Amino acid sequence: MVPNRRTNRPQTRVIDSAIAAVKVLALSAVLIAQTTRPLGAANAPSTIAQGTKARAPKAQPARPKPFDPHDLNGIWSLNPRRQMAISENRPPMTAWGQAKFSKVRSSWTNSALGVKASPESEWNDPLYKCDPAGYPRTMQQIFGEILRFVQTPTEVLEFFEWDHTWRDIWTDGRKLHEDPEPRYYGYSVGRWDGDIFVVDSNGFNDRTWLDPWGDVHSNQMRLKETFRRVDRDHMEWTITLDDPMTYTQPWGPSDKRIFELVPKSPRSEYEELREDFCVWSDSAGFFKDADTIGVGDAPATGNK
Repeated sequence: MVPNRRTNRPQTRVIDSAIAAVKVLALSAVLIAQTTRPLGAANAPSTIAQGTKARAPKAQPARPKPFDPHDLNGIWSLNPRRQMAISENRPPMTAWGQAKFSKVRSSWTNSALGVKASPESEWNDPLYKCDPAGYPRTMQQIFGEILRFVQTPTEVLEFFEWDHTWRDIWTDGRKLHEDPEPRYYGYSVGRWDGDIFVVDSNGFNDRTWLDPWGDVHSNQMRLKETFRRVDRDHMEWTITLDDPMTYTQPWGPSDKRIFELVPKSPRSEYEELREDFCVWSDSAGFFKDADTIGVGDAPATGNK
């Protein structure tokens, strides 16, 4: 029996349509594969830009962190930490300065300054008697170069970890006293010169050393310092000493020393400065019981 062609045509059309659809889908898949990069193939060439090499995006430079150059608040640590004089280019001393320096018996050697360590039994560093370090020595010795600035409308407070003390830097427009009462940390006034904080100081007593090597000064010493916040995390400091009673010309300016902003003292587990007092009752016991010779002799002799 011959099948009825008329009755089977719809079925044939359905089959033909299905075959055509499959062909269209297959062709579409080929075209998509030719014009679209597979996921993850970032360097695969496309038909749109055949013959050209895809370029990797350029790395964008890190943007500097914002900061206010007139904001010195925070804890600052000298980096790298090292013992330093104002500079190794110390000017010649006057006769008065030479006489005072001849009595120094330091525990440190500095060939550039011509300082040789003395025997331990002769050491007479004021710090071995728990005397205050004074300024600028507190900025120029081991464990001493950690400080905190606190700014107020009328002054900048500079706290020091060594001795756990501070100095006032007045910013209310006052002038330096002509004949101030001598003190260990002097009398200081500050002003802004652009983005540089300039500090002038006088009124120092002559009982302190300038550095661990025993460089001396008189009560006529005047200091000029500059503080400049170069970016969010770094501040540079310079110092110049003018003491005509001790030196034949000004000493400095020093090299720029870089302080780094830190969340806390490197020597404290808390977000603060360490309470770093020199307690003579503790020190005397150490000198008497733990170190009965050498370094113990100098402080014990000096306090009899």
